[in-house]
Amino acid sequence: MKVQSTIYKGIEYIQVSTLPADQREMLLKTINKGLLIKILVEGKLVSNCLQFKDYEDWFEGVYKKPEMKPAKQAKKQKGDGSAIPIKIFKKR
Repeated sequence: MKVQSTIYKGIEYIQVSTLPADQREMLLKTINKGLLIKILVEGKLVSNCLQFKDYEDWFEGVYKKPEMKPAKQAKKQKGDGSAIPIKIFKKR
């Protein structure tokens, strides 16, 4: 489930540490670390933040992977000349 954003002085963001554990782990493995920002909120520096638009892009493109369905059956040549069946998938 997508988390709600926080808005401070016009900056819409999420703090990575507040994400559900599965999202937090996957995000930290897959996001460009250069997108992480720090925000000064009422004199306190809040680190590991991500602009909400970047979180939404990541959520839709990485976390919520598009479903794959079998497109057709094909055969792959083995080194000995025999063939093994494989499935080819395409995005919906």
